[in-house]
Amino acid sequence: MNLFQGNIDRFGGITVHTEKWNLSDSEFQNRLEASLSEWQVNGNRGIWFNVPLHQAGYVPILSKNGFTFHHAKPSYVMMIKWLPKNEPNLLPSYPHTYIGVAGLVVNERNQILVIQEKYHTRPHWKLPGGYADPGEEFGDTARREVLEETGIDTEFVSIVTLRHHHKHLFECSDLYVVCEMKPLSREISVCKHEISHCQWMDIETYKNHPEVSEMNQFVIQAYLDQQICRASVQVHDVLSFNRDCYQKIYCIKSTESVSGS
Repeated sequence: MNLFQGNIDRFGGITVHTEKWNLSDSEFQNRLEASLSEWQVNGNRGIWFNVPLHQAGYVPILSKNGFTFHHAKPSYVMMIKWLPKNEPNLLPSYPHTYIGVAGLVVNERNQILVIQEKYHTRPHWKLPGGYADPGEEFGDTARREVLEETGIDTEFVSIVTLRHHHKHLFECSDLYVVCEMKPLSREISVCKHEISHCQWMDIETYKNHPEVSEMNQFVIQAYLDQQICRASVQVHDVLSFNRDCYQKIYCIKSTESVSGS
């Protein structure tokens, strides 16, 4: 009996991509039973099946053989099974946290760039921002979102605040990072699909505005406090553990040392 072949990981797991085979349902069932028996004997642990959309008919067969859903993408579904009977299931869960980033943009007149969204439950002023794209750094997300929503180009300065919130969309957690951004342009060009209003507003006006949430009032006060104490969370490129790339590391630094360097 032919067996499914897959990529073996360092934990003794196997990942099978079913698109390599074109099997009938009965052939798939027979090969799956034989493979599971062999993997059990060999001491393999976590079994992963990547099933593309055009082979979705294999999903109920895997389910009947003890596989459960791990995650799904537009083009495939990943199903898993933990084989050891005497070990706890150590398969990692799928990433469960959204990352949202906002840009706190302050110009030379001590005005802050603020928006009102087109779609809302109640009118309020807030900072431009949105969700990070895969592989995107905090500062890059802030720059992209600010530019898309307001037309203002910016560059990253520091992190002002970080909020960790749970039971967000689809019961996932949410990280919301506010970045101080230096404006590189002045003329506002609003994204009419998302934004109803955008303007430069005096910081004190924003901080005390009745249509600004308590959280955003806290954020602007944190920014003002950082200006007084002359310290902020800045980014540094540090060589990774495997020495194959540089990673972004954020830590508190004195802004005086930066300006004086």
